[in-house]
Amino acid sequence: MDEIKIGKAFEEQLDREDQQELKESLEEDYSSPAGDGKKILIAIVLIIGVFAFSFGGFKVYDYFTSANIIDIDDLHNQNMEGNLDEEEGYMYNGYSFIKVDGLWWTEVLLGHRLIKIPLHFGPKEVEEIEITGTLDPSFNQGNTVYVALDPKVQNKYYTLALSELIFNVAKGLDRNPEGSCTEENWVCEDRTIVSCENNPENKPVIELALDEEASIELSGTCIKVSGNEYEIVKSVNRLLYQWYDVMEN
Repeated sequence: MDEIKIGKAFEEQLDREDQQELKESLEEDYSSPAGDGKKILIAIVLIIGVFAFSFGGFKVYDYFTSANIIDIDDLHNQNMEGNLDEEEGYMYNGYSFIKVDGLWWTEVLLGHRLIKIPLHFGPKEVEEIEITGTLDPSFNQGNTVYVALDPKVQNKYYTLALSELIFNVAKGLDRNPEGSCTEENWVCEDRTIVSCENNPENKPVIELALDEEASIELSGTCIKVSGNEYEIVKSVNRLLYQWYDVMEN
């Protein structure tokens, strides 16, 4: 995992209408049996579009949460001085974590840029999730990482995990994420079909899979991130903290 590179921001702007459409897509309850797979893929398209929206300070999340950056900076200062209760903030491996609007915020220095990172779970909440296996160094080759989802899945936790993963693949890796499917489906027209089990060309893949147990498995050029309901979000957050060197394997 140490070989995974970090960096790069995107330059173009996403208009406010697309931001609102994405926000509504992520908040919607995907319990209706009709058209859910299509909605999730539409959400992917919108999420990928957000990559262009001012990633220098993670302003997309600022928009969603209305969190004030000055207040966050002040809270980090209070946290480092030991003036916050643990449910409000704590230090972890030298990183300050503070909770604002239901998200845990920290800051990571990438090159000369200080990146503000908000995730749903702090590192203490995901410590029990192990990362097993090994990742082939060729995972880091090329500009594209295939984010593979199951087109049959119909729940909002899966979509939330996908959104946090794909935002940070764009922000935390010097790569372009490409939404793909793990199997053929009518909603997957013109999308790459790939998974950890079906990857004959050894493409760099991150697969999201529903499973009762939260886990992260590295195998060849594929990372399989598993869990159920909020556990899959926890698994994604655990992987992201690894990428940002906040947590160790």
